[in-house]
Amino acid sequence: MSSKNWFNGMWESRGWNQREIDYQWPSPSLPIINIRTGGMRKGRHRVAIGVFAVGDIAVGLVSIGVVSVGIFSIGAVAISWLASFGAVAIASYLAGGAVAISNWLSIGAVAVGKLALGAVAIGKTALGAVGMGESAYGFVVIGQHGFGLIPITVDFAKWITGLFKPS
Repeated sequence: MSSKNWFNGMWESRGWNQREIDYQWPSPSLPIINIRTGGMRKGRHRVAIGVFAVGDIAVGLVSIGVVSVGIFSIGAVAISWLASFGAVAIASYLAGGAVAISNWLSIGAVAVGKLALGAVAIGKTALGAVGMGESAYGFVVIGQHGFGLIPITVDFAKWITGLFKPS
């Protein structure tokens, strides 16, 4: 591409030609779509607030950003009501990421929730390499019930003690 073109480098991760992006639609006073990034400046994070918010810090129904808060959130730190996905994801219903915390379904390396799937899973029902919960499944399981190569469960303890009780 020629360096004289206005769109040269437009889609790089450094922003639009290393500039900050500030876009609101239909108007800045009532943004439905709000896209704000800080560009190459250090220390100044731009906050995007709108129905659809994209920015360094995004707050909206659907939010995408380094830190995002909303109904549906995607970002490094994502906090939401329905679903969040990111490095650290916290949600009421569905969370996915390296560290996922939710009240219902969590999927991640470390998953905490009612139903947890991950390398380390902690929840009422847990499935993972290390599963901890009321019902746990995986390699090492800790809980009331479960199945695993190394079971540390109440059911397993009762079975072992039953082997040594006289009939």
